[in-house]
Amino acid sequence: MKPTAIYSAALALALAVSSAFAETAVSDAQLQKFADAYRSIVTLSQEYAPKIKSAADAAAAEAINVEAQSKMVAAVQSAGLSKEEYQGIATQLRNDPALLQRVNDMLKSAAANQ
Repeated sequence: MKPTAIYSAALALALAVSSAFAETAVSDAQLQKFADAYRSIVTLSQEYAPKIKSAADAAAAEAINVEAQSKMVAAVQSAGLSKEEYQGIATQLRNDPALLQRVNDMLKSAAANQ
């Protein structure tokens, strides 16, 4: 498993669709939680990609990937969302350009304040 595995894990977490999640209006508070979680996931992806790339073998890479995925789920929960809520918002972002713009604005604002 190579760096693409960690990016695949992040993408799967962000884009997987929960059949139980119905698309609903997303509040600014929920969207801010999503943006916070997303930033954490990107940071974790950047941290774990080199570790996976330099793993001794496929088994070691898989173990690192599992650890990364676990930390990503914990980051989502720490931001105040369930994994399903995060996935549902990510799905809505793919289908709603205005919602995507709102989260991009939040991400840009947070980056400017750092």
